[in-house]
Amino acid sequence: MRCLYCHTHIFEEIGWSDLIFKRVEDPFCAGCRSTLIKIEGARCKICSRSMKSEGVCSDCDMWSKHSDYSDVLTANHSIYEYNDSLKELIKRFKYNGDYALAGCFRKELIEHVKLYKKFIIVPMPVSSLRLKERGFNQTEALLECAGVSYENLLKRVDTETSQAKKQKAARHSGENPFQSGKAMNGENILLIDDLYTTGTTIRRAASVLKKTGAGEVRSVTIGR
Repeated sequence: MRCLYCHTHIFEEIGWSDLIFKRVEDPFCAGCRSTLIKIEGARCKICSRSMKSEGVCSDCDMWSKHSDYSDVLTANHSIYEYNDSLKELIKRFKYNGDYALAGCFRKELIEHVKLYKKFIIVPMPVSSLRLKERGFNQTEALLECAGVSYENLLKRVDTETSQAKKQKAARHSGENPFQSGKAMNGENILLIDDLYTTGTTIRRAASVLKKTGAGEVRSVTIGR
């Protein structure tokens, strides 16, 4: 087995218990694994930003005063800090088309998604333009590699500029790019995405779902 990040061989002993309980192997070598920093300790109870003490960060406090998005998202849980290692990993996966990297976070997704047993799992959609450029929806790929069932309840319309290329102020402006044609009846939704940056994308998606009748909307992302 080779590390999916640096491609060096990984040598480890596998016991009978590993085979019986179908252990999920770590796709990274010890060195590469150590460069990915989990968000632990005190964090914003809404967006998962690391904080000195538990509470609500200044960004989420501002969102709470927004007339359209104040209460659409109950909470987001992000797994890793968005450092240089995760940035390079996402770049290779999302923009360079290294689909094999979709399996890097299989174990983490399985562990977190299973906590939301009564939620419908919904991947964040990409526009047809981005789908044509990349060849796959990165969020669907993450879920499929983790063996997690999901429903496509959202559609994203084409825009000239992706959110990743916009400055913070520009992300907050503009029309909502998401649409949903399915009426909900109070079902709880768990949105899955690769990154939480300003929270605009997830809140816009949550807003559309709430307007169609969804109950609680939460999200899980790989990075924050």
